[in-house]
Amino acid sequence: MDDTWNNVELTNISRRKSYTLNHSYDSSAKYSTFNNNENEKPSQESTTSSATAQNSNGSSADQNSLQPGSDIKPNITSGQVESLLRRLFGITIGEMKELLSYDDRNYFIKEDPNIKNPLIVSHCPHGYVLKILNALDSKKEDFVDAQNQLMLYLSKHIECPRPVPNVNGKLYSVENINGVEHIVRLLEFVPGQMFHEVPTTNYLLYQSGEYLAKMDKALKNFQHEAYESHTSTWQLQSVPQLKKFLYVLEDHSRKALVEEIIEAFESNVLTKLDTFEMQIIHGDFNEQNIVVESCANGTDNKIKGIIDFGDTNKSPILFEIGIALTYMLLQAKNLESGGVFLAGYETILPLSSEIKSYLKYCVAARLAQSLVMGAYTHSLHPSNEYVLVTQAQGWKLIEELWREKFDTIDEIWKTTCDKYLQSSVK
Repeated sequence: MDDTWNNVELTNISRRKSYTLNHSYDSSAKYSTFNNNENEKPSQESTTSSATAQNSNGSSADQNSLQPGSDIKPNITSGQVESLLRRLFGITIGEMKELLSYDDRNYFIKEDPNIKNPLIVSHCPHGYVLKILNALDSKKEDFVDAQNQLMLYLSKHIECPRPVPNVNGKLYSVENINGVEHIVRLLEFVPGQMFHEVPTTNYLLYQSGEYLAKMDKALKNFQHEAYESHTSTWQLQSVPQLKKFLYVLEDHSRKALVEEIIEAFESNVLTKLDTFEMQIIHGDFNEQNIVVESCANGTDNKIKGIIDFGDTNKSPILFEIGIALTYMLLQAKNLESGGVFLAGYETILPLSSEIKSYLKYCVAARLAQSLVMGAYTHSLHPSNEYVLVTQAQGWKLIEELWREKFDTIDEIWKTTCDKYLQSSVK
């Protein structure tokens, strides 16, 4: 992953100390401007729209949830980023690239090798990622601490980023940036290629299932108080909140389809929430967050690590599998391949027939989340093409699943799973 990290593609820059930024620039001549495409989730470059908008009853809306019209992305200049790095971590920048993300600001950082930095004792040879959290998530300090502790714990079992202490020995700090408080932290960079950059083979799908199950198995023993109350727009439990954002869908048939899915997910899955096994999950196991160690032949690529723990939450393990399955189907571009992914997962953690019967509802619900929230974010930032990445394939997949193969998909996945496990070549 020499050129990618965390939901994004990096812009290759040939000379040292270059800056690729996807927002306004300061007037200093030392920063170069580049054409760029912004890749993001519901975002923010100004804070004129508040996440504490009034609801229909006139009371304050839930401050833990994204509200229609909210623009929560940090508004920061490249000079301010450099100042933060120098003050908090003693880093003099050798190279810096902004990573296209959803609603945070993320920067790939390499230190100037000619300047000694006494603040970071154990230097990461691959560089770092500076994360400036959006205004909404920055209100949840306990959740940020939970993420940091989870990464430190999980790094003993699988490869993932490790947080770096700042000048005060803390794993994060709250900084006032242009009048808005944002949490700032530094993570070690995990090198490799991203899942979406390599061919989506059956072997890679199978490995993805195995890897997710290994991570889920390790997380069964991890607890943090913040996860007991943490909620977010991107949890599957939050699917009913999509109703507030349906106005962005101009196609009435698509809006009707999403409404059907929300209703079915509520009645068939959410009503049974208390009966499902709960644990802390990654919550966003997708092609932009899975690091791959590539091989020369292109067919023996291996899953190396996982990044981006911003969507970790306590949920049914069913939701973890359903979310991951959704993104594997999008990458493979066919519904049948889901059986290969499930074969890998069940090699580590077998699933009951009842749990597997709910997966199709979870896949449809996650597709609906991604499509609606992607359209919403694009309405705020039309130049942000990343949020439309899943649109064309997503609508095709959701319509095929819901309209054509919903009654048969369980058997299709079972057949594909059995066939793959019985094959001599993985």
